[in-house]
Amino acid sequence: MEVLERKQRNREQTRSGIVSTAKDIARREGWQAVSIRKIADAIEYSAPIVYEYFDSKDVLLDEIRQEGFRHLRNEYERITKLYRDPEKRLYEISMVQWEFAVKQPEIYQVMYNLNGAFCALPVHEGQETQAVSSLVQDIIFSFIPKSKESIRRLYFEWWSISHGMITLAMMLKGQQSVEQSQQVYQEAMRRFARSLK
Repeated sequence: MEVLERKQRNREQTRSGIVSTAKDIARREGWQAVSIRKIADAIEYSAPIVYEYFDSKDVLLDEIRQEGFRHLRNEYERITKLYRDPEKRLYEISMVQWEFAVKQPEIYQVMYNLNGAFCALPVHEGQETQAVSSLVQDIIFSFIPKSKESIRRLYFEWWSISHGMITLAMMLKGQQSVEQSQQVYQEAMRRFARSLK
């Protein structure tokens, strides 16, 4: 039994090492530089061994994408338990999204196919993606119960503002400081949350 447990632990460590190495390469050189061969060279394995864990680069990127959505879901759930006021919840969730994008841009890029981090697997079909979307929609619904169609439209509006401003802040990094972009983002998210009352 101990041998099986050790083998399983080793497999999990190798898998985790592959994911971590992909993120490290992306952080240093951008997602265009990430390849199975480059990961294999970095961890001193052969490419076929890396393929045993991830059938393709898309499968690897989807694993990283789901990791990002899992993180957001856990943070969103924490916020909903911490605050009762829907306006405060929605604002704080927006700030979680901002902080995550700023602190872990390489994961955020994979989540939304930005900056060369293209994953052919659809973003919207993942279980974690849907959980994150549902949490935000539930908060919007808690302001004033509305029809499902209205909630979907308001969620789309929230997501467009949040994701759009984050993406622009990433693009304009050399022209506008992160602090300036964050201030504009905070004001926009406060206005949006207040407008729902």
